[in-house]
Amino acid sequence: MSVNAQVTIFQERAYERLLEEMNQKDDAAIKLGDTLDVKASILMAAIALLATQTAYFLDKQTPGLAHFLLIGAGISLAFATIFSFVELWPREYHFPVPERSGIDRVAELHQFYSQHQIVDASVMVSEFTKDEMGWAQFRISKNEAINETKSLCLQLSFYLTAAGMTLNIATLFMRLF
Repeated sequence: MSVNAQVTIFQERAYERLLEEMNQKDDAAIKLGDTLDVKASILMAAIALLATQTAYFLDKQTPGLAHFLLIGAGISLAFATIFSFVELWPREYHFPVPERSGIDRVAELHQFYSQHQIVDASVMVSEFTKDEMGWAQFRISKNEAINETKSLCLQLSFYLTAAGMTLNIATLFMRLF
């Protein structure tokens, strides 16, 4: 086996391994988006519970500092709700290129390389794998950008919910003593 053939085989294997890793990362980005949505949904249930409690105590016309703490809790929970809705807002993830596009690209590569007598099929496979890697990199960067936004909104919603909860608990202690 010639040195060029060995290099070509090594390139093919390296490209295949990199493509497999990229596809796994691509799948993980989509799963992360689903996980963030589940967490936001659970947080929305907690927000609803805390908002109900806040409204109940405000309805009881709690006097003094407790009243202002409840207003702060209500504002905090309102913003937490907004950020949760922004996190849950439907977004369009980028999925792998449809098979038809891949078939068209193979045909393009075959037509281009068939004009060169010395090029073998492994070069076409390498070029197609490079194309797939480029498509995967594009998907990964777009999907990660979506997840960064979702994650930031979830964090803000969590901290605002925690603040609202803390204010509600402070109000409870004030009512007890």
